[in-house]
Amino acid sequence: MRRLDLQPAKKLRNPGRHLRRLAQWPEWIADQIPKADTLADQRYWNFKIPVFNKLVDSPQTTNAIRKTCLATVFAAAQAVEQSPRRPPRSRVACLVSTPDLFSSEVTIFLSEDYFNGFRPASETQRFTYSGGWVETSPAEPSSLKPIRPPEPAGLDFLGGTHFVEFDEDWPDLRITRTHWTWTYPCH
Repeated sequence: MRRLDLQPAKKLRNPGRHLRRLAQWPEWIADQIPKADTLADQRYWNFKIPVFNKLVDSPQTTNAIRKTCLATVFAAAQAVEQSPRRPPRSRVACLVSTPDLFSSEVTIFLSEDYFNGFRPASETQRFTYSGGWVETSPAEPSSLKPIRPPEPAGLDFLGGTHFVEFDEDWPDLRITRTHWTWTYPCH
């Protein structure tokens, strides 16, 4: 179950228990894949990492915990990829957000065109909106080294996109995050 933190200053109790529960996710994720009629006319179906956000987000987490969680995301994607319930002509991907992993997910893409929107940026771009801007640029894969476990066979690393967001209502705050993409081939 995903849970938001209503007491951010309070320390997470017993992270080992949370990690043991997360380790069970790959065992039951394939049973959560909907039937084909539910997926008709859908572009994707996703499975968010089922954790308490304090386990994977700053300042409570550690690189060791992040690495364990990322390995579990890979294992869950592998379980979906190998499941007989995986829809034909679909693509299984891991969409991981760093430094905080709470929004990370395993996604079944049912539309290749929709998946292409999640490919990493190849050049720096800035998008402006009334009151702010978002800048995207290719991410440096070496920044993942402290938390990157080995990928399962067949899961390809495509790279990442680094985001910087600015809003005039919060001039002293720049939100930075990186989205990383791993995928199995479409089949």
